[in-house]
Amino acid sequence: MRLAGKIAAALMSRGVISRGWYSVLTGVAMLLVVWLIAPASDSDPAVPVVALVLALTGMWNIERGLRAEYQRRPKD
Repeated sequence: MRLAGKIAAALMSRGVISRGWYSVLTGVAMLLVVWLIAPASDSDPAVPVVALVLALTGMWNIERGLRAEYQRRPKD
């Protein structure tokens, strides 16, 4: 994950990825982590709480990023 974060940060600093899309990608990564830790919910009682928090934060990041991207585009 650190490598992906460094790549995304480098692309952002060059202007390739906007802040909105960076937020969307962060939200998708959080939802991917939720999907990956879901099978552990049988053995660890903290997993559902962590998954819920990550899922809500991930959806919020996606919504915030999409809203930022579509508000800044000119309306035709």
